Amino acid sequence: MTTAEILRRLAVLEDREAIRDVLHRYARGADRCELELFKSCYWPDATDVHWFYNGNAHAFADYVIPLLAQIDNSQHSITNPVIDLDGERAFVESQFYVMHHIPLDVGRHVDQQLEGRYIDVFERREGQWRILHRQTVVEAGREFVVEDMHRDVPEELPMRGRRAPDDLVYAGVTILDEEIVPIDGMDLWEEARARHREPATRG
Repeated sequence: MTTAEILRRLAVLEDREAIRDVLHRYARGADRCELELFKSCYWPDATDVHWFYNGNAHAFADYVIPLLAQIDNSQHSITNPVIDLDGERAFVESQFYVMHHIPLDVGRHVDQQLEGRYIDVFERREGQWRILHRQTVVEAGREFVVEDMHRDVPEELPMRGRRAPDDLVYAGVTILDEEIVPIDGMDLWEEARARHREPATRG
């Protein structure tokens, strides 16, 4: 293999990794409600066809991030990217799983789960890859009314996910300086059973 061939392969790997990084930053931007991070995944003239909002992608960001901030949390998982490079553009199909944890009433939430695919056209400008057009394809959706098993967990504990800039992820490597409260473990399965066990029938 020649040096030129090695360099071409390296360039392809770098492009693919840069595109995957955009997909992952999109998920963090959505789940932490970090508007500028979310916008940085799209070119300013990009379009997004998201079924409940179709139009300019930065305008979509201005709409959807405050909407997401109204609920307790969300989880966007983006997997299985298939990346077809074509010069300064790339056609990318990836799968998504999204869960929205929506407050319903005291102690209960609606867990809204959506599964589908992002069909994207990426464009590279001045060496940087961003989304130029996104089309969302929904494959399945469901909703469950659930009790909030974390409702009694103190807000200050790091196990609770938060929005930007208060989430643990923004601490970076300084998490090494956090004090660890020793806990020897607990019976997680019995706690789950106790939450859902029917009250004992009185004789």
